[in-house]
Amino acid sequence: MKTYIKDILKGKFLVKKNAYRNWYFIVFLTVLSLISITSSHMMDRKIRKITKISEEIKELRSEYVDIHSQCMQMQLGSFLKKKLVNGLKHLEEPPYELILEKKQEMDPI
Repeated sequence: MKTYIKDILKGKFLVKKNAYRNWYFIVFLTVLSLISITSSHMMDRKIRKITKISEEIKELRSEYVDIHSQCMQMQLGSFLKKKLVNGLKHLEEPPYELILEKKQEMDPI
């Protein structure tokens, strides 16, 4: 058992007669570790991007709420009365509609 551990620590398993099997396994493990590291970095990038977009959404949502409340306030009659120079007056009569009739013209032949 001690000689087996010594052989592993010295690297003799890499230079023996059937060492190509060990080299294939080492290359396989290296490729798997590279794939794992790459996917981890890609996931970190995506998480940072998602966080940035989430913060932007929060900012845009608060901006929308602010602008929406301003628009709702601008639609109020009291706000309009303050802004108009002449002031608003209530109508005593209902509004009426003007209807213009077209005159029929004859085309000269």
